Amino acid sequence: MHIVTKFLVIFAAVLSILLAGLSIAYTSNAERLVNEVRLERDRATKAEGQAAAVTSASAGERESLQAKLLELETALRQTADSSNDLQASNARLLAEVNSLKQASVTHSAQIDQFTAVVQTYASLNKAQADELNQLRDRELDFARKEIELTDRVNDLSGELEVARETNRSLQEQLVESRRTAEVGSSPALGTALGTGAASDIGLLKAPSGFRSQITGVQDDESGATLVSIPAGTSDGLRERMKLSIVRDGFLATLVLERVDQNESIGRVDYLGRRGQVEIRAGDLVMASTL
Repeated sequence: MHIVTKFLVIFAAVLSILLAGLSIAYTSNAERLVNEVRLERDRATKAEGQAAAVTSASAGERESLQAKLLELETALRQTADSSNDLQASNARLLAEVNSLKQASVTHSAQIDQFTAVVQTYASLNKAQADELNQLRDRELDFARKEIELTDRVNDLSGELEVARETNRSLQEQLVESRRTAEVGSSPALGTALGTGAASDIGLLKAPSGFRSQITGVQDDESGATLVSIPAGTSDGLRERMKLSIVRDGFLATLVLERVDQNESIGRVDYLGRRGQVEIRAGDLVMASTL
């Protein structure tokens, strides 16, 4: 065999071996590549699904964002309109403020004038009030003096009436004494005439200037009139003291029979005028000059 042929046979055998190895490698690589292609296709499918989901979500978000954008644009337009309205209102309010400032200046001037007028009237009213107070004080002073004078006149009238009654009683006693002297020869008649004059014997005189009022009037079993007064030993009164009962004038004589510290009870002596005068609660009781 020729050497070239041998060489070609050997080369062919080597090529066969190489082709066999390449075939084995190709087969192995082909399966690997098919698996990788299959995996890549699966990955691509998943990626496409994820992309579709992302695209769908993005579309939803885009629509939501577009809706929000529309809302924001609408709100912006409304805000712009409100801003324009507020600017117009602000301009109007500024004009009103300026007008009110001018009116305030005018009113301040008027208030100052009114304040001056009010102060003037207040001064006049104060002067009138002071004058009225002075007149009222004078009137009250005059009224008080008039009341005091009236009370004094009433007291003097009562004392005068008591003095008149005392004078009358003394004159009656004098007449009785003269009659007693004239009829001295008749003891019985002298005793009868002297009874009235002797009735005051043993009576005490009340403190000078004593004044009180009757608080109660009642008749006892014998028909005598008993009265009570809110005065007693603390006022210098004693039993058997003689007082005068006065209202508008002399009414009767009061002889104290029971005297406590702040209350006394006495018996009324009408001096022969029983039934002609009436003793009432509130009648004045004063020291007697008899």
